[in-house]
Amino acid sequence: MWTWTRAMGSDIDAIVETSNHHIRSQVESIWTIDLLELARNVATTVVNQFYNPYTELLMVAKSNDRIIAYCWVKRGERAPWSGEEICAPRVAHVDMTLPVRSRVKLIKEMIGLWEVWALECNIPIVNSSTMRDSQDGFMRIHQQMGYDVRGSVAYKRLTKETK
Repeated sequence: MWTWTRAMGSDIDAIVETSNHHIRSQVESIWTIDLLELARNVATTVVNQFYNPYTELLMVAKSNDRIIAYCWVKRGERAPWSGEEICAPRVAHVDMTLPVRSRVKLIKEMIGLWEVWALECNIPIVNSSTMRDSQDGFMRIHQQMGYDVRGSVAYKRLTKETK
């Protein structure tokens, strides 16, 4: 079993190492990986969410004091044709050595965390995307949770009201 908590300063190195170990192969053909830049961005987000929890959300799932998953979502995006705010998950990462059932459950929990946070922030739309080579399973989970999936992007309207 695991527990979700907001990431803290003591989690930064583990998040960077987890990303480096499990995500590098998915992104290094496109981006030049800079672990110091990643650590700086994670640290900035940890500080931001401490002082203003409605700017970004970085959550970690821990089992036996080890990070097995984390998700990172940021607000402030808007479609060019609408003034409605969108929250956009930046990273949804699960330890790929975990059993498939655990990974699916963690992803569903992440999506739920994004939605709860978006509602707390009065953000009406969640816009989730993926850059992974194999995206069918991830997008299928979104579809099961009520998202409108279009290729590698999933959208869900949470509220009809905007602020």
